[in-house]
Amino acid sequence: MTDCATKAARMALLMAIFFIAYPAAGAEQADADQAPIARLCQAGASVQQTRMAQLCSQWQSAKTTDKASWAASIRALDDRLKAFDDALPPRDLAEAVAEAEAEVVTPSTPAPEPEPAASSDRLQTPPAEAPHSLKPDFTGGEKPAVPARDLPALGRYIEETCRFDEQLWCRLQPRNSFKSVAFPDAVPGEPFYRRASDAIRAFNGGVFDGRRLYFFGGGHAASYQNSVYALDLQNLLWERLYDPDPLDDGGAFLKAAFDIPLDKKCFFPKEGKAPAAGHTWGSPLLLDGLFHLWISAWGCDDYGTASDAYVHAIFDIERREWIARRPVKDLSLNVSAASPIDGRAFLFSIHRDPALFEIDLKTDAITRKSTRLKHNFGKHGIAILVGNSIVLVNQDEIHAIPVTKDAIGDAIHMGTLPATVEDDDALRYVKGRFILWAGGENLYQSADLKNWKTYGDGSGPRHLKSLFNKFFPVPALDVLIGISNEDEIWLARIPDDGNTFSHDLPEGFRCSDYIAGKECGNLQAMLAEGGSVTLPKGIYAQCAIINKPLTLDGNGSILQDTPCRSKAALILNADAEISHLTCRNIAVNDGNGACIRQQTAHLSVDDVTFENAQSGILTDPKAQSLTVKNSLFQNLGGDCRIKCGRAHGIYFAAKGGTITILNSRFLKARHQGHLIKSGAERLIIKNSVLDERGGEGSRAIDAFNGGEIRISDSELIAEPRDGNKDVIGFAYEQRVQFGDHQISIENSKIDCAFGSLIRGRINPKTTITNSPITQCRDQ
Repeated sequence: MTDCATKAARMALLMAIFFIAYPAAGAEQADADQAPIARLCQAGASVQQTRMAQLCSQWQSAKTTDKASWAASIRALDDRLKAFDDALPPRDLAEAVAEAEAEVVTPSTPAPEPEPAASSDRLQTPPAEAPHSLKPDFTGGEKPAVPARDLPALGRYIEETCRFDEQLWCRLQPRNSFKSVAFPDAVPGEPFYRRASDAIRAFNGGVFDGRRLYFFGGGHAASYQNSVYALDLQNLLWERLYDPDPLDDGGAFLKAAFDIPLDKKCFFPKEGKAPAAGHTWGSPLLLDGLFHLWISAWGCDDYGTASDAYVHAIFDIERREWIARRPVKDLSLNVSAASPIDGRAFLFSIHRDPALFEIDLKTDAITRKSTRLKHNFGKHGIAILVGNSIVLVNQDEIHAIPVTKDAIGDAIHMGTLPATVEDDDALRYVKGRFILWAGGENLYQSADLKNWKTYGDGSGPRHLKSLFNKFFPVPALDVLIGISNEDEIWLARIPDDGNTFSHDLPEGFRCSDYIAGKECGNLQAMLAEGGSVTLPKGIYAQCAIINKPLTLDGNGSILQDTPCRSKAALILNADAEISHLTCRNIAVNDGNGACIRQQTAHLSVDDVTFENAQSGILTDPKAQSLTVKNSLFQNLGGDCRIKCGRAHGIYFAAKGGTITILNSRFLKARHQGHLIKSGAERLIIKNSVLDERGGEGSRAIDAFNGGEIRISDSELIAEPRDGNKDVIGFAYEQRVQFGDHQISIENSKIDCAFGSLIRGRINPKTTITNSPITQCRDQ
């Protein structure tokens, strides 16, 4: 096909789109031409024309409200196609396409631009050893600095909606939804165009230019759409800046760039310079209008191509197009920071021995390297350039690495994170202070990274994950903006020192970790020696690990928000008796968190409330007995964003033993959790209520090994929306064989909500005495 013929075909295609859009002008003729138009839309000598056909098809079938988005995509692609054709000499297009594909298959590194003449701000010969005398100096603030731009819509929103004179946080609701601009996930021929929102939430960072927040990413088991999205704070609107490119089975770029064998289906952009969607971790940087990302090169249908395959991709913000896609071999680059030298960046590699690299952003050439790092920095790390130092957060440690144009200093330990902070952190430097956010309702402020002041009043978010430093100052409005996903966008304004929201403590409480100056003592230290302990009545944003037998009187205290070791608020490695305590808001990344983790033989709780957490009590197989008295379990269960049905009110994971429940209430399981999941040989329930109404659970009781269940003087009430339609599940898993299986119910009331009372793999001997049963299909 000649160049002229290609343009003629394109004109015919666009004319076809026009007549479909405006059928009033010559509708009968347009109908008569539908068949050839359809063939034209599905044909094409290049990948780009196939893409146009897909867009045309989607535009035709779209709802009226969605047509504008598809029309914009068609116009944008047509502009790219015109530029492609205009650049071709008058020769056969197929030959040009083949040549373009060959350029992708054969990797090449762009030729480095000529180095400018030597000057004081260019490093000529990196010194072999950096001077050890370099000290951190934060003068000059964080770089690159966020410019102060006029944001009228955000300003009005704050004035009309937020109450920063009274509270720390304000939730931001854009004027449109992310879903309204997200590229559809049902595109013919693109099996991995799914969950566009993973560009924000799936292990990805972001950047901010003072007006827009920019997001890109996905990959692994998440989305493969390589779109670019932005949240415009000037208008409070979500935008799609770049439509995803087609994905080709074969992954020529992967083969050429990383020598990855193609014995699996690999979905990766083959044409042009657009990168595949992958995790960006804490790597994104915005420098001189260019969005730099170091992307995990996921792309195969078994969740990965190679553990260390990374791509340096560059998106031009103003032109809204990708301008580079280059392989980075033998490095695992999960954290980055700007460099004091223009046109360069620092990258942390966790491949084998940890190292710090400074690279030239035009050529990817390594200009400096330091291996004097004391720790292996993980994928969830944070790095920012403040003054002359890279401030690095990894797990709970904070280091500063002084850097100049001539030397890289040692990693100097600056401090540790506050005790209430775990993974998934965000750190910024604002007005001479470091501001730390961990996805919860607290903010922490420090001038020296050693002494932290806590701000929190209960007005903020809870348990947000996947932050990856998506937390930025908005200088013009004196607020900070933090984002975890498209539905969780928050504004915060730290008050002046004269107004720290230090409201009076609740009546009867002596301390609160959420009120500056009135924090509680160290919980771990109070409980470390075991014995009999009565807590000062307080609200503790802390956790503890118990290694010695303990009798704990909580004295009405509250433990909240903080699990230890990504497990639980209290981890019991010794037998314990716990009373007069509330535990709430405990969640961890794998969805299996708990208020109490019983890793010992015996536990007794009395007058304890478990609420708004994943599991209330979770045991391991060594548990022998659990006794619950006068307690409340409500709104407990896993997280369906991670895995439905993973956590429960009580999860007794032992293969035997006894659970005894007396005078207690279990209410409203969530996320397909059970009120009680028991592997015990005996489950005894007396004078208690198991009421699933109003929740979204699974079963009131799941006795997964079977055994003996005795229920007396109690109520069991099912929820019609339960994931499973049986009140008691019996021996569905049978991880161990018991000798006797029976159920007795006496002096109780049961409502099955039109489900079954008992179902399972074993039919136990069942005795029901003086117990009204309603709405049960099997009774």
